[in-house]
Amino acid sequence: MTDIAAMELSDEQLARSQGRLDRLRQLLADEGHSAMIIDHEIDIWYLTGFVGHDATLVVGPDIAAILCDARYEEYLMPWKNGGVHQVHIGPRQELVRRIRTVAQEAGIGTFAFQAEHLTVARLQQFRTELEGFDFVSSLGHVLALRKIKDEHELGIIEHCIDIQQRALEASLSQLERGMTEERFTALLEYEMRRLGATGAGFDPIVASGPNSSVIHHMPGDRPIGDGPLLIDWGARFDGYCSDMTRTFHIGPPDEPMASLYDIVLEAQLAAIDACMPGADCADVDAAARSVIEGHGFGDQFPHGLGHGLGMEVHEIPNFSAKQAGIALEPGMVMTVEPGIYLPGVGGVRIEDDVLITETGHRVLSDMDKAATSVPLAI
Repeated sequence: MTDIAAMELSDEQLARSQGRLDRLRQLLADEGHSAMIIDHEIDIWYLTGFVGHDATLVVGPDIAAILCDARYEEYLMPWKNGGVHQVHIGPRQELVRRIRTVAQEAGIGTFAFQAEHLTVARLQQFRTELEGFDFVSSLGHVLALRKIKDEHELGIIEHCIDIQQRALEASLSQLERGMTEERFTALLEYEMRRLGATGAGFDPIVASGPNSSVIHHMPGDRPIGDGPLLIDWGARFDGYCSDMTRTFHIGPPDEPMASLYDIVLEAQLAAIDACMPGADCADVDAAARSVIEGHGFGDQFPHGLGHGLGMEVHEIPNFSAKQAGIALEPGMVMTVEPGIYLPGVGGVRIEDDVLITETGHRVLSDMDKAATSVPLAI
């Protein structure tokens, strides 16, 4: 939608927003709340399809009002004309006071607010400028909606995965011995954009040699040469992102890295097999962890097995021992990413994106990860 003047929201887009708003209203009603004030940009995007800085969304029983400044006035015309949302445009410093008019017209006296996102300063501003209204803390309502993906969302995520996989293949074909981690990272991000991504889903991790043992390594000026090469990357498109990791080896793989790869792959496949509706998140984590512990590397797997994936690269739920009692549900997209890290030597992590289905699971990423694919000659 590059022609803003001709842009309009389709019936499908309006129905999607209406459905999400109605589900939020039901969650609020179940907890005794009649309205919510939402400042989190991604949650507003999810609920309405509109994304813009410094916007506020007011959701009540019969209202979904987007309040924004004049930077987005033309862009917001399709929402104003769509029949599902109200749109209020005004100077940024007056938008909080504009909420008073919206609330009074809708008969709202109490707002739930997102405790996980709202700052203390912003809450104080609401209480000062909206004197007479009550504000009550709430937690996780929109996240609860976002954790289950519909077919529309799954299609976008799969498109992200397709872009990221093709981009890595294209980047690896241009990799030259001595290219720095930073330069390869720039190449990878360029290839994702060239293939249609709006950007990287997160800052890629490109870790060469002993840097691969640093779980969240920041690419630097180390030349890529013999040894492990760990790449954790993802694409972003239409608000959603993907997240995968592959570990390659430059030159013939040596011990202990070849053995570590086999162990991590065994652990990942065991965890993926455990992914099914009703499975406890802690048990799925344990399926991978028991394999790694059985080979004597339990202390070298210090992070959780994975996490939910969607509009943000880290969503709920998580795979970890702390998630006992949290069950997988159809429609969740989860990363499965065990790893083993030996400081000063190197690390191995293998990560795929897995959809929980009605009957089990479906691995959304399909890039080869067999042991025979690990060596990479430059």
